[in-house]
Amino acid sequence: MHALNGLMFISRAEGTVGWEAVERRFHELAENGLLHRSKFGECIGMKEVVFAGELFDALLRRSNISGDNIDKAELLKFWDQITDTSFNGRLQTFFHMVDADADGRMSEEKVRQTITQRASENKLSKITEQAEEYARLIMEELDPDKLGYIEVRNLERLLEDPSQLVSIGTAKDMRQMLRSQSLRPTPEPNPLRRTQYFLEDNWRRVWVVLLWLSICVGLFAWKFAQYRRRYVFQVMGYCVCVAKGGAETLKFNMALILLPVCRNTITWIRNHTGVGRVVPFDDNISFHMVVAAGIAV
Repeated sequence: MHALNGLMFISRAEGTVGWEAVERRFHELAENGLLHRSKFGECIGMKEVVFAGELFDALLRRSNISGDNIDKAELLKFWDQITDTSFNGRLQTFFHMVDADADGRMSEEKVRQTITQRASENKLSKITEQAEEYARLIMEELDPDKLGYIEVRNLERLLEDPSQLVSIGTAKDMRQMLRSQSLRPTPEPNPLRRTQYFLEDNWRRVWVVLLWLSICVGLFAWKFAQYRRRYVFQVMGYCVCVAKGGAETLKFNMALILLPVCRNTITWIRNHTGVGRVVPFDDNISFHMVVAAGIAV
């Protein structure tokens, strides 16, 4: 959402008049007729340096330009794209911003952000309220192989016509609309690339699950080895080792299963710490079910 909102900082009315100020700053900041990426934000009057850099990179990709410097003609081309306040114009730039590696793929979170913005532009409050559900449905329909991404070109086609969104009343309508279009992603033939894309989109989930499994295995191995050296092992054999190891992991999981449903605690941690950058708190219910499955096993 940050990307699309940032593109609204200039209105169409400022396009012609604003260019005169941009042109003047270009002559002040440019070296040998070239403007460097680090000075792009200052040149166009944007205070957010990080976003200005992301916007610069997106405009480079959209214009098929390489390097960190642009000339005056290229800056004018960028300015025309920035001051194009039509949603389709901003949507194109947004897609290039979220598709930073230019692989043409979007995750579920980016899909949700795009749907929310598209619905807001067309004053479709009902769609905005259910954006998360629609994003999930889109991922289910357009990502049947659970790769964790869909192709940008498919979502772009889906959002080109606002009338498609207007006709959506329920999740069933969304599903029918998706199935009426040929929007299935092209399968990635290379298994290594598929694995790479999966890890890029789900690395937070992966490391949390691996940590959980490692703790369970460690606790089991610790108790197993502990009872392997006790006299009771001579009487009962490996049964007691397995039972004690399983009991240790069970105690851990019985305590852990409560944490994902402690909503106030999770909200506080997410809002007051930086843990949310590496822990997918939004998947708390899913992790709760994973722990429950571990207890059952």
